[in-house]
Amino acid sequence: MSMDSLEDERQTGDERVRDRHFAEIILSETLSQLSDVHPFTIVEPDDTVSTAVEAMISSRVGCVLIMDSSQLLGLFSERDVLLKVVARGLDAATIAVSDVMTSDPECLQHDDEIAYALNKMAVGGYRHVPILKDDGIPEAIVSMRDIVNYIVQFYPEEILALPDSPRGNITKQREGA
Repeated sequence: MSMDSLEDERQTGDERVRDRHFAEIILSETLSQLSDVHPFTIVEPDDTVSTAVEAMISSRVGCVLIMDSSQLLGLFSERDVLLKVVARGLDAATIAVSDVMTSDPECLQHDDEIAYALNKMAVGGYRHVPILKDDGIPEAIVSMRDIVNYIVQFYPEEILALPDSPRGNITKQREGA
């Protein structure tokens, strides 16, 4: 192996260690570091699915919290609309959102690490996790998009400057004769 090859291997190894260390730092940050975490929209348990969907549309969010006074009962998401209402042929105008919500959703607190939100999302298949205050009252919702946006800000040149397609610079026609 040439000296140049050895130097390239060492440099690649150093970059991997540096990138891993940087990723560990990012993932150990708390959810309070996410600037995109947004307030939540509330619907009541007896509201219809149509009402919940209208609330999601008007608030431009992918889920709503189902609450009774200050107690979190459940979460209702776009996925619930598809899998629990549309796929079953239920009438969104008549069925109560409490009948098709995700009861007792997994929750975190604002001082929990980002890695825990990613773990809950990856293992549980969730795209939204409520963030609770110390007293158990909802404070916000963190979404997968919030976390992706947070990570992207650390790699803007590598991610935001990519071509439109991974194959965008590959010609589709054969060159030459």
